[in-house]
Amino acid sequence: LHDALPIYLQAIDLNALAVEVAMAWVPDALKRGIDLGFEAWTGPVMIDGDPDRLRELINNLIDNAIRYSRPDGRVTVAVGQTAAGQALLSVSDDGPHIPVAERTRIFERFHRLLGTHTDGSGLGLAIVREIATLHQAGITLEEDRDGIGNTFNVQFPPAREATSAPAS
Repeated sequence: LHDALPIYLQAIDLNALAVEVAMAWVPDALKRGIDLGFEAWTGPVMIDGDPDRLRELINNLIDNAIRYSRPDGRVTVAVGQTAAGQALLSVSDDGPHIPVAERTRIFERFHRLLGTHTDGSGLGLAIVREIATLHQAGITLEEDRDGIGNTFNVQFPPAREATSAPAS
């Protein structure tokens, strides 16, 4: 989908970017009665990324989560770091359980889960996977921690230049 476009990597604080994108979804979440939450990391989570592409990745994950969550459900966007220093973006929803056999196929273009009656092109998660791949990030899907819905995890390699936040 994006193969022809060049990618411009720069040092980005994934924490700040994810908060900014998630905030824009608050009105949509409220309209559907969705509790949209954000769990920030304690400080900057630096990655090498293309800000426009990463915005699209986060937007698609949040759009999907809100679209498929049950009314009065919960969507949580979280940013963290693994012990190995990899940045982790997670989006959890209260959507229908995705069977293990479907979990790789949902990232294919135009793939839609049977029995879902929601508008959509079936391209959102394919775009997410392509943007993740451009950033050498891995994406996984697992059951949500509370047993309702799903959690999409995008794991980015650490920034090449480890940067620290200026002291205040």
